[in-house]
Amino acid sequence: MTDDTTADTDRPRAGGASVLLPLTLAVTFLTRLPLRVTGAVTAHDLRASMAWYPLVGLGLGACGWGLYYAGLWLFPSALLAAALVIIALEAATGALHLDGLMDTCDGLGSGAPRERALEIMKDSRVGAMGVFGAVAVLLIKVVALGALSLQGSFLPLLIGWSAARLVPALDVLLFPYARKTGTGGAFAQGKSPWASLIALVSVVVISGIIGHVVGLALAVGVLTLTLLLQMGISRKLGGLTGDVYGMGIELTETLALVIGSVLVKWTFI
Repeated sequence: MTDDTTADTDRPRAGGASVLLPLTLAVTFLTRLPLRVTGAVTAHDLRASMAWYPLVGLGLGACGWGLYYAGLWLFPSALLAAALVIIALEAATGALHLDGLMDTCDGLGSGAPRERALEIMKDSRVGAMGVFGAVAVLLIKVVALGALSLQGSFLPLLIGWSAARLVPALDVLLFPYARKTGTGGAFAQGKSPWASLIALVSVVVISGIIGHVVGLALAVGVLTLTLLLQMGISRKLGGLTGDVYGMGIELTETLALVIGSVLVKWTFI
């Protein structure tokens, strides 16, 4: 997002811009696709863009599944194919959420009081706990995906990546923002529920169509576990930050692959 797209006012837009601009913002914020955003962006626009987050996640998951299909055909090792898929998906997001995961691990792993933990999370330098968290998540993702067949990876990738993008939309409704200012603060302003509710309905519809009862159970399971962890973080920090939103996305993706591998083992998918 460029400097000319910072939040300005909180007025909703009229006409086609009320749909196209939030969609464009969702794509440009969650991926590295170079779509052009011109003019001032309001806090209302940022909140409205969250309605599109699950669909962006669905697109990422579908691309990941396509890459996994190609990797399994091209390479003799499923782990190699899985590693390339996870690397490609992280690159497609600019590792934005992974950065949030590392900052959160550094802050919480320090054992420092609330204010000091928030300062550590804001520091651009990465500490040992941040590196550990990133390596652990990436390793689990690769191994869990590599344990799945092409068919078995379909639900975890598509539903998992879609549900993961619902997490920030729920976070801004369920938890206060822990800082006075910050990137995530623009999304949390106003507490308007509509974008979050649309995103929630989108995940329910996507999960039900793609995976029926198993798909819905997968989405509910990963979201419940992630939100419970974030509830604990909110109690410690007095709310959540943009870094914790990103951590939630990474955690949900990881849980989807792990739970998906369990479901495959017991032949549910």
